[in-house]
Amino acid sequence: MEQGKIIYICENTPDGIFTAIYDAWASRIPDERLDIIVDGDYTFELFAEYRYVETDMEKAVKVARSVSRKISPEAYRQMYVAALSHEEDKIMAVYRFLKLGFRAGASVTDMHGMQEVCRVFELCRNVSNEACSFREFLRFAELENGILLARIRPKNFVLPLIAGHFADRFPEEHFAIIDDTAQMGAFHEKGKKWFLSPIDAEAIERLWNSERSREYETLWKLFFKTIAIEQRRNYRCQRTMCALRYRDYMLEFDA
Repeated sequence: MEQGKIIYICENTPDGIFTAIYDAWASRIPDERLDIIVDGDYTFELFAEYRYVETDMEKAVKVARSVSRKISPEAYRQMYVAALSHEEDKIMAVYRFLKLGFRAGASVTDMHGMQEVCRVFELCRNVSNEACSFREFLRFAELENGILLARIRPKNFVLPLIAGHFADRFPEEHFAIIDDTAQMGAFHEKGKKWFLSPIDAEAIERLWNSERSREYETLWKLFFKTIAIEQRRNYRCQRTMCALRYRDYMLEFDA
């Protein structure tokens, strides 16, 4: 009798994904019978065995350390960034990439002719490009208590890739960057390290709509309109350079 598929279900975070990869690797289940997915909306398959994975930091660290030491730091970077993707196949893509990497060593990141490497490279590039865009398009609003607040609605979980950038730029500021998609926030206290934490969506909405200081927002919008040359407006070019999906919380486009 043909054996059914084994499906691991994990938390949609790098640590949760690395834990699931650790457990799947230890099980030695053949790839054709294995699948690893994130917890959330999915369709149950008949004759499949589902195994829920509880995030284990020790296992996650072991995976990260092994990849960095036995393959390369660059392989770990690509694996980590790919794990932040919103694509459904990201975990199995990373899993197959690692299997090849442990055989090939550090050269695996240059083997772009291999499907396993090409897919992780694509995922990594997509996430990195979106993170780069949000580093440019993110806008802070000042709350009445002086805290800077920004909101984004990305496709991928880019918050870990952009929070450090703003912490370096504003080390003496209290600020928060809210990811509406992931329902997660990056919080920075003056002079301290930033950290990630789940958010209270209703509280953030209330702060954003009622407790923002409008003075500098008004000045920014005035500056944006003043430097524009009416005869040279090109909305098609503008949308190419700054896609509509980035504008949800860009103050200059806020009505």
